[in-house]
Amino acid sequence: MPRARSIDLDNPFAPLTGLCELILVRHGEQILSKELSAKETVDPPLSELGERQAEAVANRLARTRVDAVYSSPLRRALRTGTHIAGKHGLKPVVREELSEYEPWQKFPADQSPFEVLPHEEVAAMFRDHIRTRRYGAFTYAEDGAEFRARVLRQISSIVDAHLGQRVVISCHGGVINAVLADALGSAFDMPVRVHHTSLSVVRGADTRRAVQSVNDFTHVLDFQTHVGAMNL
Repeated sequence: MPRARSIDLDNPFAPLTGLCELILVRHGEQILSKELSAKETVDPPLSELGERQAEAVANRLARTRVDAVYSSPLRRALRTGTHIAGKHGLKPVVREELSEYEPWQKFPADQSPFEVLPHEEVAAMFRDHIRTRRYGAFTYAEDGAEFRARVLRQISSIVDAHLGQRVVISCHGGVINAVLADALGSAFDMPVRVHHTSLSVVRGADTRRAVQSVNDFTHVLDFQTHVGAMNL
């Protein structure tokens, strides 16, 4: 009986045969302000800078073979994914499970937590989150374990459906961190802080995952340098 072919997830030069390459893209910068209600903070649109960032990452990935684009349904991610998909004649496949973690899910939807809660209480939550890199710091948040589980279920579904292919996933910092934490065996909810429109690459097959790169946003730096030169 012939031996099963070994799949090398750790070799970036290995062919994609039998595995799926995921390019995880955080959306561009969104419009946020302290006046937004808890509900409004969930789905803000891209800012003007965010649109430029989305175009910059789309231009970078235009030079790369992309077989499919998946996206969170939230506007900032879907708009970023649409920029990317358009360069390849594709349309983003929307998956609810790729939506961002909600730190204010249990807060009154029509109120702004930044205006209702004492400043020190809000500041303490974010300080503790940054210090511990865990979601437990957020008093009004959705369950962190349930969030990670629904993200990873969707990622597994995408990997299984696209063996031998490269897939872009336009999503959010929390989603990307859920995938990276799982692949790296980290207990942190947010092991890294990912830049807007950064690229993190993970290869997968069955239940195995291998991280190839994290938080690559050189295209944004190149864009800023180009714009700066034009304005001289």
